[in-house]
Amino acid sequence: MININFDGMTPEDLGIKHVTAQVAEARSRVAGQVCDELRKAGLPASLGTIDDPSPGAKVEVELLEDHPAAASVYWKCDPSVHSAYDTSRPDGGPAFQYFIQAAGHVQTAVMGILRSAGFTVQRDDMDPLALWVMPPST
Repeated sequence: MININFDGMTPEDLGIKHVTAQVAEARSRVAGQVCDELRKAGLPASLGTIDDPSPGAKVEVELLEDHPAAASVYWKCDPSVHSAYDTSRPDGGPAFQYFIQAAGHVQTAVMGILRSAGFTVQRDDMDPLALWVMPPST
C-alpha cells in the first residue's frame, strides 16, 4: 500500500482508493508474467519501482483503483547516466539526452516483445518513460 502523509490526511481522505487484495494479487501475477517475458527475450527485468537504481526493466504493480493498467514498465539505464543530469542546461546535457533516446529505443522494443506475448501495451500519456501493461485477453 502507498503511505502518504499530507498534513495528517490519509489517502482515503484525498479520495485515493486502492484495489482489493484479489485485484492486487491478479495484477501482481501480470507483473510477474511481464518480467518473465522480458527475461525470455534477454532483457534484465525485475519487480520494483522507478526508484530502484539498478539497470533494466522495472515492472511496478499498479495498486490504485482507478489506474487503467495492471502494471507499469520503466527502463533504467546505468546509474551513471541518471546521475549525469546537468541542471545548468535546459536540455539536461548530453548524458541526459542519451538516456532519453536510449530509453525510448528500448521502450519501443519492450512494447513489441510484450505485444508479441499477447499483452496490451500503451505509452503513459503523463509519463513518457512509462508503459502501461494490461493482461493478455483470454
